[in-house]
Amino acid sequence: MMSENWLAFPIGILIATAVSSVGLGGGVLWMPFFLIVFKLTPETAVLTSLMIQFAGMGSASQAFYRQKRVDLKLALWLLLIAIPGIALGALIAGYLKSAYMELIIGVLVMTTAFLFVSSNQKYDDLGKARADLSGAWRYSWVVIPASVISGMLSISMSEWLIPMMRSKLALKMSSAIGTCIFIAFGVCAFGALIHLSMGGRPDLETVLWAVPGVIIGGQIGPLITQRIDERLLKEIFIFLLTLIGIHLIYNAY
Repeated sequence: MMSENWLAFPIGILIATAVSSVGLGGGVLWMPFFLIVFKLTPETAVLTSLMIQFAGMGSASQAFYRQKRVDLKLALWLLLIAIPGIALGALIAGYLKSAYMELIIGVLVMTTAFLFVSSNQKYDDLGKARADLSGAWRYSWVVIPASVISGMLSISMSEWLIPMMRSKLALKMSSAIGTCIFIAFGVCAFGALIHLSMGGRPDLETVLWAVPGVIIGGQIGPLITQRIDERLLKEIFIFLLTLIGIHLIYNAY
């Protein structure tokens, strides 16, 4: 496995470019990669994924913030709500058997594919750059279950937050993506700290190979958001996520 760690660099570029261009969380791709290709234990895979995403989402957040596409007040508000759920998810992860974690991840990957199929969100620039916080609190409950999953499996909240930001808060797509990337950055930072404090151990060699890749990809993704072919990208993601989800569910039995 050690000789294969270099693969985390090119894979990191690809994953970070893809997720930062559409606001998808990297965990939904990193976790299957670690479990299927690197054969890491789920506990090690979660912390390794969080640490890598911290670097990638940090890079993408800086790029989106520089482009003024982050609703900072909304992001900090939702992050504050997410903190207890992240901690709870990390605690739950410590009691789950490996087979159960693979099954849950497989189901979540399939769910993400379904959300891509059913979503009619357009990658246009119509809408507001900033949300009205006075009306955002009524939809903030979405963060609670999503944050538990993030802390438990390093799976991002973006799949649930972007539709809410678009349809309920009337944010334009670029602002919704940038804000979700910033939220994911905070979630990964806090989640990694919780797992480390609980005695978790990442695969440091994989982290060192992957971090330069995700930093590069985190800068590329925001540059292509305005040139994205929405239908083609969705078809690719749906196909890959469906195959990955089926494989993980099959392996869990």
